[in-house]
Amino acid sequence: MQHSSNGAAEAARRKVLFVVVTHLRSEGNAGNIQDYPYGVLSIIKHCNGMADFDVIDVAVNNDSLPALEDRLREKLKAFQPEILGISVMFDNAYFAISPIVKLTKEILPGCLVVCGGPAVSPIAKKILQNQPELDAVCFSEGELPFHDLLMSQDLFKAVEDHPSWVSRKDMESSKGPQKKLLTNLDEVIDIDYSLIDVLDYERRVSFNPLDDRYLDNLRAFPIVTSRGCPFKCSFCWHSGENDKSMRYAGVDQLIAHVENIIRLYGANCLIFYDDMLLLARDRAKEIFRRLAPYNLRIELPNGLSPTYMDEELVELMYKAGVRSVRIAVESGDEWVIRNLVNKPMKIAHVQPVVDALRKHNIWVVAFIVVGLPGETDTHRKTTREKIIEWGIDLCSISVASPIKGSLLYEQCLEEGYIDPNAEFLVSGFLFGENVINTKDFTAEYISDVAYLMNLDVNFINAYRLQKGDYAAADAYFQYITRTYQNHAFGHYCLAVAKTHLGQREQAEHHWREARRIGQIDALWGKYFAHFDIVFDDRFEDFVSKVSAGKLYAKLQDLRVDQDASVVPLHVA
Repeated sequence: MQHSSNGAAEAARRKVLFVVVTHLRSEGNAGNIQDYPYGVLSIIKHCNGMADFDVIDVAVNNDSLPALEDRLREKLKAFQPEILGISVMFDNAYFAISPIVKLTKEILPGCLVVCGGPAVSPIAKKILQNQPELDAVCFSEGELPFHDLLMSQDLFKAVEDHPSWVSRKDMESSKGPQKKLLTNLDEVIDIDYSLIDVLDYERRVSFNPLDDRYLDNLRAFPIVTSRGCPFKCSFCWHSGENDKSMRYAGVDQLIAHVENIIRLYGANCLIFYDDMLLLARDRAKEIFRRLAPYNLRIELPNGLSPTYMDEELVELMYKAGVRSVRIAVESGDEWVIRNLVNKPMKIAHVQPVVDALRKHNIWVVAFIVVGLPGETDTHRKTTREKIIEWGIDLCSISVASPIKGSLLYEQCLEEGYIDPNAEFLVSGFLFGENVINTKDFTAEYISDVAYLMNLDVNFINAYRLQKGDYAAADAYFQYITRTYQNHAFGHYCLAVAKTHLGQREQAEHHWREARRIGQIDALWGKYFAHFDIVFDDRFEDFVSKVSAGKLYAKLQDLRVDQDASVVPLHVA
């Protein structure tokens, strides 16, 4: 739909069409959703009154590209934009850029076609080289560059002369682009969702067996209350730059926005996407303190540093509606955190934070990254032991991925750990696949080790299962088997939980499913053997072992044979 803004006469208004492309996985989709086009809506909010804006927001794969092209063709002919902006958040949507640019130039040869977003901004010149019909790429944030573009008389000259637009004129220059950042976030905190149809977005929150509030009528909205990060974690896209500034929206303005979306859309869930929400701890406490009366569900999908959490903050978070917290610990080895991750955190900070979260019965998730060049099997074994010692409910284990713009990406290029000609391959950050080959470990080896760690700490030694909270364990493993129907370890652990809960018939069903999958699938059979799990002929023997607590031998060594053939993993 077309959306006009109050201001200049209609005849003087430019027309801007944003195309937001997201690629969603065809199976699993755990935690994988099409989110609101928050960045584009923030640009429109900042440039309110300067143009007529329209948005096409699509989730695509190669099979659905023709449908996108048909929709775009119709929109281009009807709307006749002077500027078309393509927003790409993740690099798995690279494939959609070319057909969008080509079709736009065919129908509207005079249209300025630009691109932006975290997936393209750090490698703007390479994107232009790869997309010969694309006119320019926006470097970093888009609010001020777009504002300046709309103020110009000559659009094409504007992107050539502007320090934050990378144009074809800049491709041979050694001079890099300059960020032009919005300093007053109060200007954009009150996002206008009337520019899209919020009913088009099937909102899902992350799995949490301890919180089912509003799931039958979830009205969740994203929010970003701060921007920036003073740190340089090696795998983060932000690490390749020297900007350590932080910018914040006012708490009063934030609360006013929350009241608006509750009034207009019946919002009952907020999803905070701040990278460093807790850095200004007193401000964070004030936010949670003032959110408490609204009885919202609060989701925090980005990792929180244990360094900035204390018992008072945890209590305020709980009262505001937080029931799940992701702590960004990255590794259980102090040397890895200090020398490879480059993170200002101490291992000693983790246990008190986990204990405080557990006190309020908050589901504890830990972000773990394995496979950074220089990490050894000994480091990974230490991480595994710390995870179990801390008592983590769920570990999100990722293989280190050379995200464009990160120090890790530059290191991998410099040392030959990744293919320099494969710039537009999907990286492992989203899919659990590794692309880094070092002199010590192959990419396949690290992927297999990461998955073995996942099976160890999230299944065999799952905290709730080991501590006897079988109801929570049952809910978690049911979620796994619903999402991945052939997950053999999900069925196996669900059989254990249901046996303890006295649900014998269901326990036998899942035990038989686990055995069946392990027998017909060599990879699952390999994993069962690795954990010394042997299936008896009779279910009664399994029940006896569960009752006696003699179910399996606990894994002590994560090392696998590097020379063995590694089959692609079933799930990320």
